[in-house]
Amino acid sequence: MSKPLVLLIDDEIAYAKVIGEALQKYGFEVVLAANAGEALELFQQTKPSLILLDVMMPEIDGLTLLKWLREHSEQDDLPIHVVSAKAQEADKEAALKAGASGFIAKPFSLDELLQTVGSYLPNGAKSLM
Repeated sequence: MSKPLVLLIDDEIAYAKVIGEALQKYGFEVVLAANAGEALELFQQTKPSLILLDVMMPEIDGLTLLKWLREHSEQDDLPIHVVSAKAQEADKEAALKAGASGFIAKPFSLDELLQTVGSYLPNGAKSLM
């Protein structure tokens, strides 16, 4: 059985590497994209099981990218979670309206992250523990 692939899109590289390493320890394969251009390239080259997407990025913001991914993905049920420090109720609503499967506010705990990504595994988050 292959590992679930997480496409992590965040322009804060050091942060993204820490999150990526944590996910790898729990059995995920992780690919990192620092901007929308890299994200689109990786999205087309890989078949991610889950996308974690930051909102505040240079050039193209995360919500614009999210809308594009929803319009162009052949996977209607592809989980795309917005991960953002902008966590007011209006920000969450905007993310969900743009097509997000869910929202995680930065900073978050490892448990919150694992609960979110684990919910998309066949055995749920329990399979991570």
